[in-house]
Amino acid sequence: MSHTSQKFNVIKNVLPQSQEEVIMRLLAEFDSLPGQLQLCARYIIDHPHEVGMQSMRTLAANAQVQPNSFVRLARQLGFEGYDAMRERFRDFVRGGIGSTPDRVHWLQQMDRKGGSAAIFGSMAEACLENTEKMFAGQSVADLERAVELMINARRVYVLGLGLAYPLAYNFWYVARMGFDHFSLTPQHGSLPADDIIRMDERDCLVAMTFQPYRRDTLATVQRAKQVGAKIIGITDSSAASLCREADIGLVSPTHTPQFFHSNSAVTALLESLCALLVVRGGEQASTAVEAFHSARWEENIYDES
Repeated sequence: MSHTSQKFNVIKNVLPQSQEEVIMRLLAEFDSLPGQLQLCARYIIDHPHEVGMQSMRTLAANAQVQPNSFVRLARQLGFEGYDAMRERFRDFVRGGIGSTPDRVHWLQQMDRKGGSAAIFGSMAEACLENTEKMFAGQSVADLERAVELMINARRVYVLGLGLAYPLAYNFWYVARMGFDHFSLTPQHGSLPADDIIRMDERDCLVAMTFQPYRRDTLATVQRAKQVGAKIIGITDSSAASLCREADIGLVSPTHTPQFFHSNSAVTALLESLCALLVVRGGEQASTAVEAFHSARWEENIYDES
């Protein structure tokens, strides 16, 4: 799901009439909600398909809150109770992504085998579901706007720390083939604050962070905002501070049954951005990519055997 700051302009006194309007209200009022209600709101924002399918008690258990918290949240939005809010998610369930019968059958077989096969199957299910949700919930208009910001910027700083660093590195590595104004941060031996010291309103920052969110990434975003740079945030929740601070927030789920996050859907999102960059970059970008690869062939880097 992708949300830009413009979409938060909702009318608070009007009862939400659709799943999308409920989520927009939750995003708009997120900061003012009490802690327990924020947990409920975040869970609904991140798992809208479950609202119409699971019981309130199941949702509460998954969100680690009391069931009554969902009732309070519904009333906060103006509904008489939770069931009235849940009705807004029925169309989303009917039009949801779902799974093909063959895929479900294969995953069930893997689960019955147990052991490593069950773990492999559970990871496959998570990766497939995350990727489907990312593509289904993404706003093409937001992707196009993000690409335009990057192409038109004087310089594009690509920021990723910790586990987000290899994702940022890969995105920068591919993007720089077609464009010479992309810069990876942090560079070796430096801090993000060092690299963006000359940033101004002509520049763009592409920042990535995923739960648990990095304070140093968010601090860099704040510095970039102070000088007027455009911010493209890539994260795992529309309720994340990065997504709400950014000019454009692009969201990809990273859910997994294991102890580590899954980056497969994030990688698919970044690869899609790279593809759009080259297409929107026109002949100049295509020529640059071709020259990049030609130089590598001439240097005999690739094995032709």
